[in-house]
Amino acid sequence: MNKSKGYFYYLLWILGALIVVYYGNQFVGMMESKKGEFLRIDYSLLGNILYALLFGIYLSLLNGLPNRRKFHRPLFFFVFLPCLILMLYPVLNIFFEMPYYALYNDVARQEGHFFFSLLCGLTLMKSLFGSR
Repeated sequence: MNKSKGYFYYLLWILGALIVVYYGNQFVGMMESKKGEFLRIDYSLLGNILYALLFGIYLSLLNGLPNRRKFHRPLFFFVFLPCLILMLYPVLNIFFEMPYYALYNDVARQEGHFFFSLLCGLTLMKSLFGSR
Protein backbone atom coordinates (compact mmCIF):
# COMPACT_ATOMS: atom_id res chain seq x y z
CA MET A 1 0.00 0.00 0.00
CA ASN A 2 1.48 3.35 -0.90
CA LYS A 3 1.59 6.10 1.72
CA SER A 4 -0.99 8.38 0.11
CA LYS A 5 -3.66 5.67 0.34
CA GLY A 6 -2.84 5.19 4.02
CA TYR A 7 -3.19 8.91 4.72
CA PHE A 8 -6.48 9.07 2.83
CA TYR A 9 -7.87 6.09 4.78
CA TYR A 10 -7.03 7.68 8.12
CA LEU A 11 -8.47 11.00 7.01
CA LEU A 12 -11.73 9.25 6.07
CA TRP A 13 -11.66 7.33 9.33
CA ILE A 14 -11.36 10.46 11.48
CA LEU A 15 -14.15 12.17 9.51
CA GLY A 16 -16.29 9.07 10.03
CA ALA A 17 -15.44 9.10 13.75
CA LEU A 18 -16.64 12.70 14.00
CA ILE A 19 -19.90 11.72 12.31
CA VAL A 20 -20.34 8.66 14.55
CA VAL A 21 -19.72 10.73 17.70
CA TYR A 22 -22.07 13.52 16.60
CA TYR A 23 -24.97 11.29 15.60
CA GLY A 24 -24.26 8.86 18.44
CA ASN A 25 -24.63 11.67 20.97
CA GLN A 26 -27.84 12.74 19.27
CA PHE A 27 -29.11 9.15 19.45
CA VAL A 28 -28.21 8.80 23.14
CA GLY A 29 -29.87 12.15 23.89
CA MET A 30 -33.00 11.06 22.07
CA MET A 31 -33.07 7.74 23.95
CA GLU A 32 -32.58 9.50 27.31
CA SER A 33 -35.44 11.90 26.60
CA LYS A 34 -37.83 9.01 25.82
CA LYS A 35 -40.01 8.01 28.70
CA GLY A 36 -40.87 4.39 29.20
CA GLU A 37 -39.20 1.06 28.75
CA PHE A 38 -38.59 -1.61 26.14
CA LEU A 39 -39.01 -5.10 27.62
CA ARG A 40 -38.49 -3.55 31.09
CA ILE A 41 -35.15 -2.04 29.95
CA ASP A 42 -34.85 1.73 30.28
CA TYR A 43 -34.34 3.49 26.93
CA SER A 44 -31.30 5.42 28.20
CA LEU A 45 -29.53 2.18 29.18
CA LEU A 46 -30.40 0.61 25.84
CA GLY A 47 -29.18 3.68 23.96
CA ASN A 48 -25.87 3.75 25.82
CA ILE A 49 -25.27 0.06 25.19
CA LEU A 50 -26.00 0.32 21.45
CA TYR A 51 -23.97 3.52 20.99
CA ALA A 52 -20.88 2.17 22.75
CA LEU A 53 -21.10 -1.21 21.02
CA LEU A 54 -21.31 0.38 17.55
CA PHE A 55 -18.55 2.84 18.42
CA GLY A 56 -16.33 -0.09 19.48
CA ILE A 57 -17.01 -1.80 16.16
CA TYR A 58 -16.12 1.43 14.34
CA LEU A 59 -12.98 1.78 16.45
CA SER A 60 -11.83 -1.63 15.22
CA LEU A 61 -11.74 -0.21 11.69
CA LEU A 62 -8.80 2.02 12.67
CA ASN A 63 -6.35 -0.74 11.71
CA GLY A 64 -8.02 -1.28 8.34
CA LEU A 65 -11.04 -2.89 6.80
CA PRO A 66 -11.80 -6.38 8.13
CA ASN A 67 -11.21 -9.47 6.06
CA ARG A 68 -12.11 -13.05 6.94
CA ARG A 69 -9.49 -14.80 8.98
CA LYS A 70 -8.97 -17.57 11.49
CA PHE A 71 -11.07 -17.29 14.63
CA HIS A 72 -9.00 -15.88 17.53
CA ARG A 73 -10.20 -18.02 20.46
CA PRO A 74 -8.25 -16.49 23.41
CA LEU A 75 -9.41 -12.97 22.57
CA PHE A 76 -12.99 -14.15 22.12
CA PHE A 77 -13.23 -16.26 25.27
CA PHE A 78 -11.06 -14.28 27.68
CA VAL A 79 -11.83 -10.69 26.65
CA PHE A 80 -15.03 -10.55 24.58
CA LEU A 81 -17.25 -12.89 26.65
CA PRO A 82 -16.39 -11.29 30.03
CA CYS A 83 -16.98 -7.84 28.51
CA LEU A 84 -20.29 -9.03 27.08
CA ILE A 85 -21.36 -10.24 30.51
CA LEU A 86 -20.26 -6.95 32.12
CA MET A 87 -22.04 -4.98 29.40
CA LEU A 88 -25.30 -6.90 29.88
CA TYR A 89 -25.05 -7.11 33.69
CA PRO A 90 -27.54 -4.25 34.35
CA VAL A 91 -29.98 -5.77 31.85
CA LEU A 92 -29.62 -9.20 33.43
CA ASN A 93 -30.24 -7.63 36.84
CA ILE A 94 -33.63 -6.42 35.61
CA PHE A 95 -34.76 -9.96 34.85
CA PHE A 96 -32.77 -11.93 37.45
CA GLU A 97 -31.38 -11.09 40.87
CA MET A 98 -27.68 -10.81 40.00
CA PRO A 99 -25.04 -11.24 42.71
CA TYR A 100 -22.68 -8.35 43.46
CA TYR A 101 -24.78 -5.79 41.59
CA ALA A 102 -23.91 -3.09 44.15
CA LEU A 103 -20.21 -3.80 43.54
CA TYR A 104 -20.78 -3.58 39.79
CA ASN A 105 -22.43 -0.16 40.25
CA ASP A 106 -19.43 1.01 42.27
CA VAL A 107 -16.97 -0.17 39.62
CA ALA A 108 -18.96 1.09 36.61
CA ARG A 109 -20.19 4.23 38.34
CA GLN A 110 -19.34 7.00 35.87
CA GLU A 111 -18.46 5.76 32.40
CA GLY A 112 -17.46 2.17 33.17
CA HIS A 113 -20.50 0.73 31.46
CA PHE A 114 -19.64 2.67 28.28
CA PHE A 115 -16.09 1.30 28.26
CA PHE A 116 -17.26 -2.28 28.82
CA SER A 117 -19.58 -1.91 25.81
CA LEU A 118 -16.87 -0.22 23.74
CA LEU A 119 -14.39 -2.97 24.54
CA CYS A 120 -17.05 -5.57 23.76
CA GLY A 121 -17.59 -4.20 20.23
CA LEU A 122 -13.86 -3.81 19.59
CA THR A 123 -12.89 -7.29 20.74
CA LEU A 124 -15.79 -8.89 18.88
CA MET A 125 -14.49 -7.54 15.59
CA LYS A 126 -10.83 -8.29 16.41
CA SER A 127 -11.60 -11.86 17.45
CA LEU A 128 -13.65 -12.64 14.35
CA PHE A 129 -11.78 -10.69 11.67
CA GLY A 130 -8.25 -9.63 10.83
CA SER A 131 -7.38 -6.31 9.21
CA ARG A 132 -5.81 -5.61 5.87
